Amino acid sequence: MSISASTFLYLTVFTLTCFFTYKAEKKIDLHINTKKKSAKRLAILYSFIALFVPSLLAGMRADTVGKDVLEYAIRTFDLANTSSFIETFKLTTEPFGYALLAYITSLFADDAGAFLFTSQVMVIVPIYLIAYKYRSVTPMWQTMLAYMFLFYNNSFNVMKQSVSAVFILLFYIYMNEQKYRKMLACFIVAFSFHFSAVFGLVFIFIVKFLNGKKNKETKITFIVTVILMLVNLRSISRLLLALSLLPEKYAKNIEAVFSSDTNVYLRIKGFNKHVFFDWVYRFLLLLLPLRTIKKIRPDFDKNIRLLPVLGFAFYTYVLLLFNTIYGIRISLYCDMFTILTVPMFAYRFKRKKIEDKIKVNAFIIGFMGLYWFVWVMLYGWSGSNHYIFR
Repeated sequence: MSISASTFLYLTVFTLTCFFTYKAEKKIDLHINTKKKSAKRLAILYSFIALFVPSLLAGMRADTVGKDVLEYAIRTFDLANTSSFIETFKLTTEPFGYALLAYITSLFADDAGAFLFTSQVMVIVPIYLIAYKYRSVTPMWQTMLAYMFLFYNNSFNVMKQSVSAVFILLFYIYMNEQKYRKMLACFIVAFSFHFSAVFGLVFIFIVKFLNGKKNKETKITFIVTVILMLVNLRSISRLLLALSLLPEKYAKNIEAVFSSDTNVYLRIKGFNKHVFFDWVYRFLLLLLPLRTIKKIRPDFDKNIRLLPVLGFAFYTYVLLLFNTIYGIRISLYCDMFTILTVPMFAYRFKRKKIEDKIKVNAFIIGFMGLYWFVWVMLYGWSGSNHYIFR
């Protein structure tokens, strides 16, 4: 499909997802206030449609839509589809959770499209649950819209890590609710899909420490320690590999980042206007909502406010020092929290009149939509800009 046709298709799916999310939230509120069973049934129906539509599009895509589909998704599903349970896990090189999802899917379908569908379900269902939990702060449809514009296409490519990052976000939500069993379950799922979930956990505890009741000297010492660890990341990765504490492929990835002779993931040579656009827009997606939150909702969770900052700092660190945007893979665990901060930019405007609400919503859609269109559709990030049906 052409860029224009693909753009129309994606925007149609985004619109349907947000529309049925909006309808579901209205019925949820109605059920809470009136206890009407019909409202509850409609809320479930609308929620199902809101989740099914984007998952279906993910499952109906060709194997070339998303750079990593042919890299590991099809191979993993084909192995699971032609092997026994024991053989699947003996022969696969993929994480346990991802291989298990492939095997379970293969029991019900022979086409890899079903696996691409279930992979998206594993991402979007937790996102919807998070939107539901934060609906008193931000309308559910705006949280879903932020996910669709900022992360949906990326999940076509970064499939395993998208699941991992979403469950780390859910892990944090349950941490706030002090639901420790659910916290553990979320981390197990996240880790079983991607080893880098450990980084997500580290980021969360870093911001909790910085926002905790510690004296300035302790915080400064901690920050210096983290900086020293980053500077000596190469030596640390080698030590962890020698102690068999870090999987070899991750150690090699880290090693490659430091070696300018290695053709590491998205190595940048000279000025790259695509990456510059991404960096500037990421800065805006960070700065504008946080300034709004500070003025209008100063009581909003400080950890959620700081995590995107930490992710942006890490992304910038890897970009400037090693000329690669490989850091975007790790910063994803922090970036995912922006689905809870970016929509709050709407608080900056008064919305008493219907005209004001339309203007504010149009601005938010345009603000995120411009980033999505340029970065994903024009620059081809994630390799899903040209949609092709199976």
